[in-house]
Amino acid sequence: MLVVTVAAGLLGGRFLVAGEDGGQARTARPAAGAGTAAGAEVARFQAELRRRPGQPRLLTQLGIAYVARARETADPTFYVKAAGVLTQASKLDPGDPTTMVARGLLDLGRHDFGSALAWGTRAARANPDLPDALGVIFDAQVELGRYQAAVVTAQAMVDRKPAQGSLARVSYARELLGDPAGAVAAMVQAAAAGGDSPADRAYVQTLIGNLHLGAGRLAPAEAAYRRALDGLPGYGLAEVGMARVAAARGDLAGAARLLEPAAARLPLPATVALLGDVRAAQGDTRAATTQYRLVRVIERLNQANGVAVDLELARFEADQRQLDPGADRRRAVAMARRALADRPTIYASDTLGWALRQAGQPGQALPHARAAVRLGTRDGLLWYHLAAVEADLGMTATARRHLAEAFAISPYLTVRDQPHALALAGRLHLPAPSRTSGQ
Repeated sequence: MLVVTVAAGLLGGRFLVAGEDGGQARTARPAAGAGTAAGAEVARFQAELRRRPGQPRLLTQLGIAYVARARETADPTFYVKAAGVLTQASKLDPGDPTTMVARGLLDLGRHDFGSALAWGTRAARANPDLPDALGVIFDAQVELGRYQAAVVTAQAMVDRKPAQGSLARVSYARELLGDPAGAVAAMVQAAAAGGDSPADRAYVQTLIGNLHLGAGRLAPAEAAYRRALDGLPGYGLAEVGMARVAAARGDLAGAARLLEPAAARLPLPATVALLGDVRAAQGDTRAATTQYRLVRVIERLNQANGVAVDLELARFEADQRQLDPGADRRRAVAMARRALADRPTIYASDTLGWALRQAGQPGQALPHARAAVRLGTRDGLLWYHLAAVEADLGMTATARRHLAEAFAISPYLTVRDQPHALALAGRLHLPAPSRTSGQ
């Protein structure tokens, strides 16, 4: 019998969604990025509803397919369609826990995590044996910064059944709590547990790759991404992972070749922004600017379809200071403050701290940058941001220590941040990190 505990040191000796880069919990159902599985489901349930209109079960299944289609295509208009049919299903059968879970999944996709938590909680009360309800609860708790509660939920999930979904959440909880080796172990177990579809299996392999990449292990990361692509050719998230590996190795042309088709097929803001960063690193300012403009267009489209994007857009705008001195710093700070109020996570703290620092307010940034590392999360970017703030304030000794910590976690930051981190190391008289292992 497989026995898994989330982590040691909490809950009386026992112990999520790396975070997707400060975005939606990584443990939510994946965007496919290849194929049209959800599209086929949409067509099937639409046809059944034409034969049997007003059936609440079919409406719920269609709503779930619309949510999956939104992730498969990065088209937020499917969220609007999902909201319409799920609202109708709830009116016809208000006590159905599957519909409650579906509404929770929709709210996760739209970043309304308070509502997602409410729907997940209602579903769990209506059917305590429904594992997907706990999954919605965990994802929402993580995105609301309720980490202790999320640990309890993850433990409950894995105690009931150590399946792929529960083990993936154990992995994320361990990652957040500063146990990257335990996170990889749990994710490997999740892969061994199998998934319901090729997209699920490819998603887990991609998460394994992301964990290795975050620790600077490029060769294992590439191997995991290749396994994902072997199982599902054209899987966009794995292609982006391969591009990040190429960029870390200094192969910007190779990264761009991978990102161009991936961003065209699945235009997620983070993918489009990464392509812009790669083009900027290549010295192609015009191409980079085109991609950055597209990010803003995509986020406006998301907002128009009910997706909350303050956190993601604040982070993007704050990062633009390094490339666009005329960027609106005050807007980035205002969005980051709203995001932290709505989603008091370590990544929201990091975003507000970074936005304030980029706006020339390192004194105000410092408490937020410190809050971002309060869990001991082994994310090099968090520690680099803290070091940069401290350096601005003349806190040389702590800045050196925290920048060294960032490079110890991984000698490879993002293609955008790496040159600035190396420049900071030079100013602090800190040796450049070794980049020979794990390539």
